[in-house]
Amino acid sequence: MPVTSESDPSTPQARRRANTDARLREALGVLAKDPSATLTVAGLARAAGVGRNIIYTHHAGVLDALRELQLQREGASETAAGEADRTRATLHDAIAKNIALATHNASLLKRAVEAEQRAERLERRNAQLVQELDRIRRPVPIRTSAEAPDPTAA
Repeated sequence: MPVTSESDPSTPQARRRANTDARLREALGVLAKDPSATLTVAGLARAAGVGRNIIYTHHAGVLDALRELQLQREGASETAAGEADRTRATLHDAIAKNIALATHNASLLKRAVEAEQRAERLERRNAQLVQELDRIRRPVPIRTSAEAPDPTAA
């Protein structure tokens, strides 16, 4: 009986290992496309329909590919988190500026209302002064002593 190696594709063990490797890589591709899928050895084994120990003992290449995919996802999530932090900071800055502008606008509005009230008061006072000035400027008839009314006649 000739001795065959496990790497020989003609042996049942080699074909089984090749089929398992193909199923693992296919499952890895499915997991890579699904952003909500958890990238774990258990998840990969479940998706491929094999046991975890098979991956650890006979498919180190698939295990390395899984780890690389995990690192890529972590980098992408860190990038997304950094972008979210920057967006959040920009939003907080915009909110703070809006609050500052609203406060400034409120103070300007208050000053404008006070100025209008002051202008109305000054207009009323001006009208009073104009009336008093007109009264003062009216000619006063000068009466002679003969035309003077008798204080006792009243």
